[in-house]
Amino acid sequence: MRHYLWIPILCLLLGGCTVTGRLQKRGVGARANYTSKTARLEPPRQTPVPQYMEYKHRDSLRPVYFIPTVELENGERVMQMELDEVVVVARSRTVPERDGKVAIDFVVELPHQLQGNCRSVAVTPMLHKTDGTVALEEISIRGGLFSRVQDRNYWQFEQYVRVFRPNAAGEQRAFERFVKHPYPESVRLDSVVEGHEKIRYYYTQSIPTRGEGKTMLITLEGAVVGLDGSRYELPPLDTLTYHISSMLTFTDTTRRFLTKVIEKYAVVRDRNYVAFPVGKADIIDTLADNAAQLGRIEALMDELINQKEFYVDSIVLTASASPEGALMLNDRLARERAYALKRYLAGHFGPQADTLITVRWTGENWPELRRLVESCDSLPDREKILALFDSKADPDRREALLRSKYPKEYKYIRERLYPLLRSVDFRYDLRRVGMVKDTIHTTVPDTLYAQGVELLGQRRYGEALDILENYHDRNTVIALLSLGYDERAYEILAGLPESAEACYLKAIACSRLGRKAEGRGWFLRACNLRKTFEFRGRLDPEISNLLTEN
Repeated sequence: MRHYLWIPILCLLLGGCTVTGRLQKRGVGARANYTSKTARLEPPRQTPVPQYMEYKHRDSLRPVYFIPTVELENGERVMQMELDEVVVVARSRTVPERDGKVAIDFVVELPHQLQGNCRSVAVTPMLHKTDGTVALEEISIRGGLFSRVQDRNYWQFEQYVRVFRPNAAGEQRAFERFVKHPYPESVRLDSVVEGHEKIRYYYTQSIPTRGEGKTMLITLEGAVVGLDGSRYELPPLDTLTYHISSMLTFTDTTRRFLTKVIEKYAVVRDRNYVAFPVGKADIIDTLADNAAQLGRIEALMDELINQKEFYVDSIVLTASASPEGALMLNDRLARERAYALKRYLAGHFGPQADTLITVRWTGENWPELRRLVESCDSLPDREKILALFDSKADPDRREALLRSKYPKEYKYIRERLYPLLRSVDFRYDLRRVGMVKDTIHTTVPDTLYAQGVELLGQRRYGEALDILENYHDRNTVIALLSLGYDERAYEILAGLPESAEACYLKAIACSRLGRKAEGRGWFLRACNLRKTFEFRGRLDPEISNLLTEN
């Protein structure tokens, strides 16, 4: 029966709840203010005890405390909150960038006129960035009766689901029927307020700066909803403007150059694996992977012969065979295969290729086999096999002992390593066109450094540091400071020539490292070298921190 007692009470309360009309006439709205930078006065003899504005959360019996306040001698209540040093110029604020992020903070004020026992106030801070608008987590303040009606609606919905057990679609329809005012989701603050005092909520948010310009804007959007279904959209407020204070203005855009050594002669090496029938030297493009291998050889040779920067002086073609069988047979087979490949290429490139190509061959490439065995971890008797290679000078005897003494290892070597010995190596000897001296030293733009500076300008500090770290210059310092590596940045700055920019960056590093006296000295030195830094420093939160004693 006590559940039904809510109905007449609710009707009486709703009858006197004119949310939209009354608020619409007054034009009441929420406000967002910068956190104040108040001058610190000498503490009185007896420090007042801070008082807190108390509100209760719907999911907890414990009170929720907002901004602490203190009552002055004249009866005025003010915030008692310690904030980082900030600089407020007109209707804007400068925020320092650290680790690719800035921390914006502001106070959202909800006047008591917006609140009511049967109302819910929802306010969403909107962050306006260069790539669009982002809604931050909302602030929800609900009246006591509004909250209890919500709880009752959810209880009715849960009872319906428990008794009738509808399917998903039916459950959704029941939710829409019973729950007229759902609980807020993804909120920064959700509280139930019984009184009617002005609420001031301190809001802070860390924002990535990648892709951002120099400013970010904050506005508020919101509405007041009544139990009677009425709705009042909050009017717009003045925009809060945040200027990003980054070190990018100190970026050194001077182009860097490298000393490049240009050689008159150059060598290009290439290895390919052309398959041949057993015991033969016929070139068959349909055998194994021959089509791809031959195509690769032709493409590289065509590129080198027809490019304009170098002449091709000579091409040395060396074919080799694997050790199975007699050495004399393998030597003859490697020679025939080398000449067969030369004829194949001459047929594609004409007499020019026939003149350029010199044929070499290696019947059994034991040095390459030794290198392959040394790097192979799949041979249990690897050391013994290598000792066998060193003890037997006759290649045929060496291969026979390997096959008889280590049959398992020989099977692996024959199947896995021998095919790598049946190769065709090319050596292209090139000569630079129009060059008389053997070596020329010239300067060329450092394109890698330019890429690092470009990444720095895009606030992609980690990628920029990967490139700039070894240069140890001012741009390296900017990347380090932007990522929070302040000690390393200061070490590099200590080794740079003195300049106004270097002194200013030292002051910032000292400010972060807590060395205020030293940082103040570097800032004054920077101002002596460049007068405009005095004005910039007063707008820079990290430099402003150096100029206050406490």
